[in-house]
Amino acid sequence: MLKKIATLSAAMMLFAGTGSVFAYSAQLKPYSDVKKDWATDSIYKLSVTGVVSGMGNGNFQGNGVLTREAFVKMLMAATPKVTETTKPMKLKDLQDPTHWSYDYVHRAYAQGLIQFMITNHTFKPKNEITREEVAVLTGNLLLQAMTEEERKTWTNSGWKTEASNRQFVDAKNMNPKYLPELYYSSSLGVMVGDKTGAFRPAASLTRKEAASIIERVINERIKDQPLSGIGYYAIESFKQANQMSMLNDVKFGWSELSYPADGTASLEMKNGEYAVPSGWEAAIQIADQNQVQKELSIFAHNGKGQLSKFLKDVPAQQAFIQSVQTELTNNPYGFTGISVDFEGIKEDSEQAAFVSFLQQLKQNLKGFTLSVAVPPTNWYKGYDLKSIGKLADQVILMAYDYTHAESKLPSAPLPLVNESIQTALKVISKEKLVLGISKQANQWITRPDGTVVSEQPAIKLVEQRATKPGSKVEFVAPYFLSKITFKDERGSHEIWYEDAKSIEHKIWLAKFYGLQGVSLWHMGNYTAADYEVVKKHTNRR
Repeated sequence: MLKKIATLSAAMMLFAGTGSVFAYSAQLKPYSDVKKDWATDSIYKLSVTGVVSGMGNGNFQGNGVLTREAFVKMLMAATPKVTETTKPMKLKDLQDPTHWSYDYVHRAYAQGLIQFMITNHTFKPKNEITREEVAVLTGNLLLQAMTEEERKTWTNSGWKTEASNRQFVDAKNMNPKYLPELYYSSSLGVMVGDKTGAFRPAASLTRKEAASIIERVINERIKDQPLSGIGYYAIESFKQANQMSMLNDVKFGWSELSYPADGTASLEMKNGEYAVPSGWEAAIQIADQNQVQKELSIFAHNGKGQLSKFLKDVPAQQAFIQSVQTELTNNPYGFTGISVDFEGIKEDSEQAAFVSFLQQLKQNLKGFTLSVAVPPTNWYKGYDLKSIGKLADQVILMAYDYTHAESKLPSAPLPLVNESIQTALKVISKEKLVLGISKQANQWITRPDGTVVSEQPAIKLVEQRATKPGSKVEFVAPYFLSKITFKDERGSHEIWYEDAKSIEHKIWLAKFYGLQGVSLWHMGNYTAADYEVVKKHTNRR
């Protein structure tokens, strides 16, 4: 999964002159009017997912007030659809199904969230929404996660304890009809008072306040979202072998495709970077002790078009599949399946051949699982995501290596990670999709003569650099990556890299979409702090 970096970077450079690298629809530039404060991360995280958006001309207008329909749109965009909306909605002032907020308001109506805001079939969508309405609306939504008995207990008496604890100084100004819902939102920290102890129920809500509130609603929704941890055990990973205890599934990167001549191919496990290491028994023993699923990862890259050629060579494919079957029959490692990591397939015309190969492989696995790694399809068009999603037991989305030297675009900015997830989810079920995270760094050096060169330093050296005097380290949105800047005799340096904080934001994204899990390439690169984040958010925590 690292061998493709140089190739993808080169492919990106081919498009630099046309400006195509900026053709992404994602919000890659910061808003000109968003300064670092308590709402900044919320604004950018929700912008990444499309829950909120700017107001044009590069502005967010965080201090602008929100209407009822605007807040309902944001809240519903942050909430997955449970069922299709079939309950009819008859509002005198919102009848046009093509109106931008209609579908969102209809969803909220069908879920029973906004009825308290409707009088005589009138919603008044353009009215400024009040803090009280927001609290009741979010409380309504979050109460739906309770059982009927739990809701009844809270509605009858539970909220009174929260009211007693909060002691809002202006509680007398709240509508007594909706106190259970309001105080439930308060109890979860979604809607709380100000520093003076006032709730300000009649006050309007700003866009930046809404972003912060809706992120809290999301966090409450996803806090117990199941998420599997998947590790790639390859390339000097033994020092992290004991971290398998927090993983559900491990892909052992101990093989690759050998295709020496027409009609001949096999599974290579004895030679090369991805060979079975000496002392492999210790790693397998640790995996077995922790009862993780074990797949053999098979690597191949389309360097010099060899993989494209292989996908046209049916006899070679048959020989290769036979080689895989032989290995699984002997199988001293106890592998439970195969993980195919075939990278660099560029052309639309190659999709059918790759799918056909996977189908043949799957048919011959006879009880073993099949996972398939796929890149974002912005540049590599040879992956039919829909067909791969149907036949694979699991799809690993390698949502990284967007690196572009000329524009200084790093490997995995969160907006592009999100875009790749959204694209994949159009045709692959979330229950099968795994978000791949690669622990890597991208460095640009502006030399004294003004020329710029790029490098990919080892992550260990990057994290050492971050602690040295003269290094400025900051966490930057909307990329949601850490950046180090410093100067030395070589020139001015800028390094973007994955650390525990950026990894946690990617995990947040996986949970937001309800994906099956996240995968770590490769286990040896991850630090103790990184693994603590993984442990905190995955099933085996």
